[in-house]
Amino acid sequence: MITISGLTKRQVELLDTMWELKDMEDYEQWRDSLDEDTMNMVDTLEQMVLLAQSDELEDCECEKAMAYLSKYML
Repeated sequence: MITISGLTKRQVELLDTMWELKDMEDYEQWRDSLDEDTMNMVDTLEQMVLLAQSDELEDCECEKAMAYLSKYML
């Protein structure tokens, strides 16, 4: 589960809307309909979600991937 602390009520509302959209096309249409300030906030929230998601990768998953890739390193 992704957790992002310190969000405003408006940011939480935007994230809720983002989660409710069915596909990328719906997301892009919604995003493009926003005013510039809100669009910038949505872009920031999107990056925050991606960063939070990458933080949740388990170390063992990375270790397994590195062990596998090391077989092909010269």
